[in-house]
Amino acid sequence: MAGAPAALIRQLGYRITVSDGRTITVTGRDVLVAQPRAKGMLRVIGTLRPATAYTFSIAAVTATGTGPSAEVSVTTPSE
Repeated sequence: MAGAPAALIRQLGYRITVSDGRTITVTGRDVLVAQPRAKGMLRVIGTLRPATAYTFSIAAVTATGTGPSAEVSVTTPSE
């Protein structure tokens, strides 16, 4: 569906990659973010260590494949 409007491309999920080597696939009910009042999506990533720098890469997954990713880097607070 190259060049198709975003509204016509069915989103199947998200792929979140954490710099510690984990890949988290978000599918099903967790993907329902198309509600008119929804301003964003929340996903809790557990098992993070204190005072550690992490980079998270988030990409949408559709029937045509995985889209470009967005990255965010954070450092967890010390205990």
